[in-house]
Amino acid sequence: MVKKIVSYILIFIFLLSFYLDSVFAYDYVKSENEIPVEEKINEIYERKHFYEQLSGNVENDEEGTVEVVSSDYYWWPMGSSDTNEVDGKTFASGEPETVLITSPFGYRSDPFGSGATVYHSGLDISGGSGLGSVNIIASKDGVVVFSSKGGEVCPSGSQQSLCGGGYGNYIIIQHTDGNYTLYAHLYENSITVGEGEAVKQGQVIAKMGSSGNSTGAHLHFEVREGQNAYSAAVDPLNYVSPDDPRPANASNDLVEYIERFEGHTTIVGDSYLVEDIGDGVRSVGKGVVLEYNESRFKAHGIDIKDYPLGSKIKIDIADAIKNEIISDMKSYVEGVLSKNSIQLKEYQINSLVSFTYNCGTIEGDFDFPGAYKKYGDTEKLYDNFFGLCIHVNGEVWAGLVSRRKSEWHLFHTGEYIDG
Repeated sequence: MVKKIVSYILIFIFLLSFYLDSVFAYDYVKSENEIPVEEKINEIYERKHFYEQLSGNVENDEEGTVEVVSSDYYWWPMGSSDTNEVDGKTFASGEPETVLITSPFGYRSDPFGSGATVYHSGLDISGGSGLGSVNIIASKDGVVVFSSKGGEVCPSGSQQSLCGGGYGNYIIIQHTDGNYTLYAHLYENSITVGEGEAVKQGQVIAKMGSSGNSTGAHLHFEVREGQNAYSAAVDPLNYVSPDDPRPANASNDLVEYIERFEGHTTIVGDSYLVEDIGDGVRSVGKGVVLEYNESRFKAHGIDIKDYPLGSKIKIDIADAIKNEIISDMKSYVEGVLSKNSIQLKEYQINSLVSFTYNCGTIEGDFDFPGAYKKYGDTEKLYDNFFGLCIHVNGEVWAGLVSRRKSEWHLFHTGEYIDG
């Protein structure tokens, strides 16, 4: 008798799981779609030059380079109605056309009328001008690991439970903090980015549609923490907010902290003087070396060959480039941590960004992942990582020792103090 009851229970569980899978198929990418995505992720992890591009160490290539990270925060994924063109890419980074949430993350009543309570893995946003009109933007800089572009086209305005695994036309972007964002139910033939392409925050990637299992024009937006898996989806409102859709850069404390260590700069009117930091190396403002940032200056209309020592560069341009470098360094650090499955607090990441800004890397000779995995957040981490980058031409520099001690203190305590 007991065996029969157990058998009935197992059969019931099987049938229930099959039913639930069919009910919320519109939120799940079937396994045949997951496999190539995971292969793409492995390829990108092995493609170290992506992270080098983020830190400004590699020239642009055809696969795309993230030159400017606009913000450490995620942006609301709906774009503005006004757009502008930059380097052949369209941006809709103004105030979003819509912030209307029509279905939150979590459990809800099945929108297709089954009467069941089903799990919703993302945030539904609708409103604006409707089908094929509202710009969908990349919430944060990253690389596209899946795109329906060039594959099956799912029509909008009709429920197609098998189309795109229920997502319809969709895109998944990998970010350097280890997270992924997913944009679903996109309008047919509106996707502008393909797999392997680097995208920037605010860049238009598609238009809002109603493809796949959808009850009307909207965007289904997911944030997946740490891995590209349906089970890793978390409430997007942990990362984006309709009340603050375009949050500013989170690096103000970090920028001010780094500037403390970057020495003297001469201001003449609205400009910095180009000065010699040794051996004829030209620097402007707070630690912005012309020779290392030629492409950045070029993007701002400056050919560094035309700016010898003693010439002037506008303060707003030099400061903008400095902020770009810091943001790129932060993306690089987050990428290294993600590759090595290391999770740190924000202030600890910032201490490593300061170290990288000065020492150039947290890999190789300055092996933070190896040291952290061996010593953790202990004094030995200072001896075996922070204490390494203190020499110039074989001599210990007191200023570098002071900076490393300050960075260690920040990493250990969260306090932004001088060394």
